[in-house]
Amino acid sequence: MDNLKERLDALVKKYETPDFIKSDPVQFLHRYKKFEDIEIAGLIGSSLAYGKREAFLGKLNYIFKIMGSSPYCFCLNLDKKAIREYFKNFKYRFNTGEDIILLLETLCRFYNENKNMDDFLGKKIRSDNEKAKQVVSIISDEFTNGMDAKSYCYLFPSPKSGSACKRLNLFLKWMVRKSPVDAGIWKSIEPKDLIIPLDVHVARVSRGLNLTSRKSNDWQTAEEITSKLREFDSYDPIKYDFALFDIGIEKLAIATA
Repeated sequence: MDNLKERLDALVKKYETPDFIKSDPVQFLHRYKKFEDIEIAGLIGSSLAYGKREAFLGKLNYIFKIMGSSPYCFCLNLDKKAIREYFKNFKYRFNTGEDIILLLETLCRFYNENKNMDDFLGKKIRSDNEKAKQVVSIISDEFTNGMDAKSYCYLFPSPKSGSACKRLNLFLKWMVRKSPVDAGIWKSIEPKDLIIPLDVHVARVSRGLNLTSRKSNDWQTAEEITSKLREFDSYDPIKYDFALFDIGIEKLAIATA
């Protein structure tokens, strides 16, 4: 395990650099300086981060071009007629323009009612146990409550259904970790509380490294992998996402032999 930690630490050092930003959806956060702009960019950027990278990056570029220099101001003063025109022909895999319109309307309502999401979550978290699970559940509930559009709700899965919630955990990672890549602007939750953003690739690599023996790519598996990673770094276990995500299982198996 010591050798594995050394190898993973080396891979984190290699990949957790500003060069990573330009090819990742985290790039959209780095376009802004204002707290609320970063939050909104992170939520939208992570929610559509599925499928082929070049495809969803193109769709996100379109959305943020429309939102202009301040997504926060765009949402606060949402022109509902204009956004219907902007997104009438929008389509990305499971999601349509109607989903983006609903998301923007929900953001408009949320930021007109709340200071920001970090402040909102700080008032909602009830204990120090399973903070990431609480936060993901709170966000999912807040953004899907009363919604019956399946494709829209796909943007905000919940651990209550067993989902690994990869994209929402990615959002938390961006908001909580302070690094050359992540924004680290939130105070309501700490890096030690985060859960690995689990997708098929990270799950496959983790099984190859005996970080989990579970077969399902669900919330419990994400927790199990994170628990193992905490043995390497108890305060910042999710930094290893860079190592697990950015290297193939064959190369990693050789590197850690």
